[in-house]
Amino acid sequence: MATVVRSGWLAALLFLSFFALDGVAHAQREHTVRSGQSLARVARRYEVSVTSLAAANGLSRDAQLRPGQVLRIPERGVHYVARGDTLASIARDHECSVRDLQRLNRLRDGSTLRIGRRLRLPGFDASEERQQAARRWGEPRNPGVAVLYRRTLDRRLRVRLVDSRGRARRVARRRLREMMRPRLHGRNGRLGPLPPTRLVEILARVSDHFGGRQITIVSGYRHSGGNTRESSRHTQGHALDIRVRGVPNHAVRDYLRSFDRVGVGFYPRSHFVHIDVRDRSAYWVDWSRPGEAPRYQRRGQAAPGDATREQVRSAGMGGDDGAEEAGEGSAALEDEGPGSIASDGDENDDAESDE
Repeated sequence: MATVVRSGWLAALLFLSFFALDGVAHAQREHTVRSGQSLARVARRYEVSVTSLAAANGLSRDAQLRPGQVLRIPERGVHYVARGDTLASIARDHECSVRDLQRLNRLRDGSTLRIGRRLRLPGFDASEERQQAARRWGEPRNPGVAVLYRRTLDRRLRVRLVDSRGRARRVARRRLREMMRPRLHGRNGRLGPLPPTRLVEILARVSDHFGGRQITIVSGYRHSGGNTRESSRHTQGHALDIRVRGVPNHAVRDYLRSFDRVGVGFYPRSHFVHIDVRDRSAYWVDWSRPGEAPRYQRRGQAAPGDATREQVRSAGMGGDDGAEEAGEGSAALEDEGPGSIASDGDENDDAESDE
């Protein structure tokens, strides 16, 4: 009898372990490559296609993996754009309509699909995505309300950015403009233009996604000059350089890249992520240090020889082609001197409130 009980207990344990491991495999978002692993082997482990796994990481299907490389694992209900994909071909492969894809991903007619872009498919469970974010980063106490901090203005602001329908509030645009004013102008200096509504709405979604954590604005509106070109979105008030308290910059970057018609810049040697609104999406990786001229890494290019292992892991395979035209340059770190890491203030300090 004891043998039967012991055998039954062992079988139950193995049964539960199988499903526990299966759940972990599907919930995991990253995989660190070990020696001898290939895209096909990793794809089999997570039950995804090689094409989807390669596209999610900006790789070709026959790309060679290196030990220590971190791969993003495609989740259920999404498609990562591969070379040659069109909305029509994706719709055909997933047995849905082009209109469904446009509606779910807020795409307009004629939108350009960037390789590696994450598209939601019909049946995608947005509530599951929110639950996963909440488990990792916490629930926002007041959805739509963001805590913004600007060190050079010595100012912390709690503001309701969007209304109940997710649309930017007029007063929020004015208050964000105040937080984006150029560093040298101080708290009472001249303001730049009002930020676009879409930038305000993206900032609200960033705040909610990361549990309402404080968002530090490193740089907002800037005048042209130095490494800031006249064409920079910063000069138009259409761009922000931000970091989120307690969240790795690569996680902020990955979330920002899920939006359409945005520019996202990643700076492995600085302490912020760039986000701007534009007509065509772009992504770049810039290895320059604060105050240096841009050093872009295109997709597939090697990282600088003096980069740390952690920097290489966070940068991934590099940015899109054409980064020289799309990028904003690392002069964005205007609130911090070369080589410094500015404080994000004391989270217990009182914030101005405009809810």
